[in-house]
Amino acid sequence: MKSVGRKILLFGLTAVMSVSLAACGSKEESTGGTSAAGSDTAAAKENEGDVTAGGTYTAGTYTATAKGNNGDVTLEVTFDSDAIKSIEIKEHGETPGISDAPIAKIPELIIANQSLNIDAITGATNTSNAILNAVADAVNQAGGDAEALKKVEVADNKTAGEAVEKEADVIVVGAGGAGLASAVSAAEEGASVIVIEKNPYIGGNTVRTGGGYASCDPEAISIHEMTAGQMAEIEGLIARETDNETVKGWQKKVAEDMEAYKAEGKTQVYDSLEYMSLQYFFRFSQAADPELLYDLVSKSKPTKEWLGELGFEWTDSPSLLLGDTWPRWFSSVSAHGGDGFISVFTDAIEEKSYNVEIIKEVRANELLTADGKVVGVKATASDGTEYTLNANKGVVLATGGFSANKEMLIEYSDGRWADISKLQTDNDPAMVGDGIKMALEVGADVVDMGHLQLVPTCDPKTGDAYPFIGTGTNLYVNKEGKRFVNELSDRDTLSNAALAQTDGIFYMVCDKNNAGVGEDGTTYGGQNIQDLIDAGIVVKADTLEELAELIGVDSAAFVETIEKFNEAVKTGSDPEFNRASFGGDFINPDGNPGIFEAPFYAGARTPSAHITKGGLKVNTSAEVIGTDGNTIPGLCAAGEVTGGRTVAGLLEAMTSGRTAGKTVMGK
Repeated sequence: MKSVGRKILLFGLTAVMSVSLAACGSKEESTGGTSAAGSDTAAAKENEGDVTAGGTYTAGTYTATAKGNNGDVTLEVTFDSDAIKSIEIKEHGETPGISDAPIAKIPELIIANQSLNIDAITGATNTSNAILNAVADAVNQAGGDAEALKKVEVADNKTAGEAVEKEADVIVVGAGGAGLASAVSAAEEGASVIVIEKNPYIGGNTVRTGGGYASCDPEAISIHEMTAGQMAEIEGLIARETDNETVKGWQKKVAEDMEAYKAEGKTQVYDSLEYMSLQYFFRFSQAADPELLYDLVSKSKPTKEWLGELGFEWTDSPSLLLGDTWPRWFSSVSAHGGDGFISVFTDAIEEKSYNVEIIKEVRANELLTADGKVVGVKATASDGTEYTLNANKGVVLATGGFSANKEMLIEYSDGRWADISKLQTDNDPAMVGDGIKMALEVGADVVDMGHLQLVPTCDPKTGDAYPFIGTGTNLYVNKEGKRFVNELSDRDTLSNAALAQTDGIFYMVCDKNNAGVGEDGTTYGGQNIQDLIDAGIVVKADTLEELAELIGVDSAAFVETIEKFNEAVKTGSDPEFNRASFGGDFINPDGNPGIFEAPFYAGARTPSAHITKGGLKVNTSAEVIGTDGNTIPGLCAAGEVTGGRTVAGLLEAMTSGRTAGKTVMGK
């Protein structure tokens, strides 16, 4: 993970790793603000020959390290006697895409202003602060005064340039997974494409996901053996009451399939388009439009194959994921989280020379219309420069949902959650409903706007899904040391159960074999496990009794809970909570969630606002529907900005993005 050699995902902004003159002088090791190889005095003496009379610094190059989002960020800072001359990021494990903007911008701003009074990049605060803190350490090593530099005023260079007017076949608003899928899909049809992104980085919520993609692939899922709990779930869904004729048709087809399954003596896990649709329909409050849901499910495997053709390296076998009982989730072989879903598109754009331009720090404000058709976008850059972007074919909105907009969440609340104002979010801060607002202005309709999904397994202090230990399918215990829910329940059930516990907090518990810690000591999320332990985010123990003490729960109750859970894992039967499966998930594909082998780990978790299931009303071609029931010419939408399917995340982003790109090109 720790390498600045990873491919930079940004276009239009070069991630300058070194803003430099040639380095000179000696190097001093430093961690966290003190010199590891000696004192500041020693550093000064070593560089004594370079000191200029009256100079501010002892000239030379100094190494410093500070904690970032995923672990250490190490850099080298070169000084002459009067100024900071270069800052070079040497090593880091920060999230690609998100971290590229602070890595590129903050060193430039520090050098240009000779100041540490630099604002963090929105959405990349931890990486920004790591760079600032490490440079401050280096300043002190060089004999400077970091505290004084933190007070130096920074020049406001944001002067609007001349208005910009551009033209392309397709304008895509939003450079997350759905937007980039749309751009590449349109480019495959010969389109020229302009993608605008208001953040200084690309990736949106996609790079903040765990990286799981659900696909209906009966052959792939058949590597798993059906459990009694899974069979009971199928039979229960066949028998569920519904007035929807389409859903009744799914039930009939699944019932026929199961008769044949039993007659043939099969034992593998069953799946089909009808069953996946049926399961998701009932798991997500029966709020989905059956036509949209079935369309999404039917496109899951073809879209997965499309991504593979673009170069995405999929895991061979599907597994479980938080909030689902069916092992139909695939992920990247090499990329942590959602990183690979972004790089596959940027790589394709570069390698295939597609006519796709990505412009960052430009925020869409208004959809342009002519004769009832959407023909472009009005936008504003972060420096105030006005953009007019004309679309020959149409516009794709891929701006995400509005989980980071408390006012909208409260306005549209359906009462599902008691006090939305107290919820944090694990979303990108940019997810504030921009696309929905713009589309409403041109007559778009919306659906299911009150359907907010929480994710139960977030950091109680920050609301972020990361950092974490283990995975959402591990054991949950409350502050009383007791299990309180079937961990494979849907996310609404899990979140409600978690919020009902003392302080709304529980602990995910795991052992050596299912903690998701690699041989290099990093978690699936890319954090160094020791950093998480040092920060108090994760606790580690060699015995269950010690672990109980560290998290402050009753030892006897905790150990009894573990013993019952382990027995359920061994037997595959869970009489207490009726968990249907104890297989591994994509973080732990070959294991199980049992707590058997030390060291043992635990981390506190609580629910956060995650996905807004509602949004713009669309059809199966990703065309936006107006309040008059007709499609709005020239306007498509993809990803979480849409509503009606109730299934969001990477599955929706990739499938609807691909569809939107084709539709806007008339395919």
